[in-house]
Amino acid sequence: MKKNLLSLVIISIIFYACKKDGQSTLPPNNNQIIATIVLSSGSILNINASGSKAILGLFSGFGGPGYIDGTNAANAAVYINVYPKISSTGTINGRNAGFWCQYRQNVTSFSTPIYENSGASSGSITFTSVSNLYLEGSFNAVCRNGTDSVIVSGTFKGDYISH
Repeated sequence: MKKNLLSLVIISIIFYACKKDGQSTLPPNNNQIIATIVLSSGSILNINASGSKAILGLFSGFGGPGYIDGTNAANAAVYINVYPKISSTGTINGRNAGFWCQYRQNVTSFSTPIYENSGASSGSITFTSVSNLYLEGSFNAVCRNGTDSVIVSGTFKGDYISH
């Protein structure tokens, strides 16, 4: 009887310890991406993404890109990639320098157009704060799809994921 009781206590302790270790200790995602898209019709669309809808990241190996992704409740999104790897504050001007921006009307649909920055006036991104796992800054771009274009501008801040 004592062996069974001792075994039950040990199993309970192991179960509780494993359960506690498996719980996430990550801080809450307080990231924020606020973007304004001016459509060719003159209409304005806002993307106010936070939490899991606002993702910032850096790929640590091979000088990989940084990315800033914000999606609103209606699935409109702004996706930004930055080459080379972000390591300090400053501005990257244009796609040729490594600033890539996309606006998607609905990321859940394959039939909606994708607008991308291109050409001489393709925009810029400015990093005003770059520190241990934190990014902050602003961006603006003219994104095109065929002959149609939109103006994308906004800000971002938050903790980034490092891969």
